[in-house]
Amino acid sequence: MATNFQNGLKSGGTQIAGASGTLYQQGTAIDASAAEITRAADISARVVTTSATALSLTVTEHAERVLLVNTNSTSANTFTLPTATGSGARFTIINNIAQTQGSVVVAANGTTDVMKGICFNLSTTEEAALAFATSASSDKITLNATTTGGEVAGDRIECIDSAANTWTVTAWVGGSGTLATPFSET
Repeated sequence: MATNFQNGLKSGGTQIAGASGTLYQQGTAIDASAAEITRAADISARVVTTSATALSLTVTEHAERVLLVNTNSTSANTFTLPTATGSGARFTIINNIAQTQGSVVVAANGTTDVMKGICFNLSTTEEAALAFATSASSDKITLNATTTGGEVAGDRIECIDSAANTWTVTAWVGGSGTLATPFSET
């Protein structure tokens, strides 16, 4: 049975909205914004497809979602992460098209953000696989359509905002020729 509670509805210990518009669960205010709740609960928007050659990623539009890159351009397809704050936001970028003309670049934002992590590079032309770790100053991942990945559809890069100025990254890519690290410093 619902009752009026400070201009809001109360049912089973959950206040739907108080006079201030704040949501409460058993008398405790819920800190999440409406946008955060929608982003976490709305499964209809889990995949974001782009054909952009340059895109600044945002927490609101791209975090906790899968970004499918459907671009094969002669220029670098550059996706810039927001500034790392330690929010825990997770960005998953999937190269959805075999790159034959250009590259896919995922870059940290600004001059202070770095990437820490590992890339698993599996050869598409021979029985070989190598793992590459970031260096202390890595802030960019480049899939060059050959040695560092991007040659086949399905490359996956996951970036987690793990601390202020730090992205924890894991990548799974398919490269050819002499496999090489996709990590570099701008």
